Parts: sequence; C-alpha cells; structure tokens
Amino acid sequence: MDNTIEATPILGKWDFIFLLGESGGGKGRLVGNIKKYLFPNIRAESMGDIFRHKAQTDPEIKRLTDEGTLIGDDIVHEIFKEFVDNNYGGIIDGYPRNRAQALEAVKLMKKIGWRVLVIDIHCRMETILERLFARGRADDSLEIMYKRNLAHKTLHPAVMEEISHRHDVFDVITLDGNRGADLVFSELLLALLRHVDPLNLYDKAPKTVTFKVSSEETTIDAAINRILTSILLDIQKNDV
Repeated sequence: MDNTIEATPILGKWDFIFLLGESGGGKGRLVGNIKKYLFPNIRAESMGDIFRHKAQTDPEIKRLTDEGTLIGDDIVHEIFKEFVDNNYGGIIDGYPRNRAQALEAVKLMKKIGWRVLVIDIHCRMETILERLFARGRADDSLEIMYKRNLAHKTLHPAVMEEISHRHDVFDVITLDGNRGADLVFSELLLALLRHVDPLNLYDKAPKTVTFKVSSEETTIDAAINRILTSILLDIQKNDV
C-alpha cells in the first residue's frame, strides 16, 4: 500500500467511508446523492456488486451469491484491502459485516493510519421488502431477503460494538433509512456539520445563498440539501 499518495481527507477529517445497512435500506440512493451533490468524483463500490461481478467467472462465488450466503471472511477482507489500496477517500458499501471482519478492518486502518467515517443506515423490514420487490433483482427472492435480514440482525450488533469502542479510528453517523432519499441526505449533511471543525463555519460567514428550487427537485428538502452541501464543500476547499 502506497501511503505517500497526496490526497485530501474528506472534509479535512476522514480518509475513508464505511457504509453499513441492509440491502434495500437506502444505501444506493444515499451514495447517489453524495456523488450528485457533494463529491462527484468519489469512488464508491458495493461489496455485493463486486461479488456479483466475480460470480460471472467464479462458480463457487456465484453459488453463494445466488443462495444469499455470506462469503468467507478471508476472501471478503482481501477484496476490501484491494479496494482500499486503490481508492483513498473512497466509500465501501457492505463492509464489515461481522465481528471478525470488523477486527480486521480496525487492524488495517490502524496500520495505515486512516480515520474512517462509518455511516450506519437503519430501516424497517417492511420498507426493505417493499423496495426490494420493486427493484426486482434476481437475488431478491423472499427467502433470500429474510436470510439476509436474519444475518444482519445477528451479526451487525457485534460489528457496531467493535466500531463504537474505537474512537481512535472511527466516527459513526446513524441514519433513518425509512425516510425519503432527500431527508436521509439532509440528516447526513447535518450530522457531517456536527462532526467537522465548527470554526470553519465562522470563516465562511456571511454566506450569500440564492434559495431556489429547481425544476428537477420535487421537494424543498432538495434545495436545503444544496445549501448544506455548499457549506461542506467550502470546508473541503478550505482544508486543501
């Protein structure tokens, strides 16, 4: 791993983002808003998408993916490490998924000296089922969805237990994924403002903002998100 790469920490604070939560919990929509409004060039990958791609050439991974069975920790960690090696300041969706992976993540982040923002999205099973049925992906059968839900409920608490105790490595933001995409993004932006250096905000005052809802924005929440995004982007520029 090349730690000599010149790069700007995310908002002057984080070197990487872990995005946690169940499939159907709103992670994809959140990443879409992050890339649209906040960091258009950020590299974001889903562990599930990576494995679905590998399943095209690996029969065993295809079998496990089709069954909704978790891939072995050694394989998962190697794939995660490969992504980390090539994507400073990136977002990984779906890692870590169990305590062993969380411990490996702590070791790796400590080794390379990175601070990580963890975004943990919670969502009701009813909302998840509604979204996944609408999505209509091949691996979204009812049986597999319940299997994934049971695995998440069983394994995720131990992941957060390890992460929440490592204040030297992680900052955690918890979001309500049952809300609409704009409101979830608003919640994230406000949480980010609470985590970054508030003195930066004074440097930006007074800030002139033209408040206008564009034709593609169906709610006022989207316009509010643009204002919050502009403040965060100013902080990012100030930290370069």
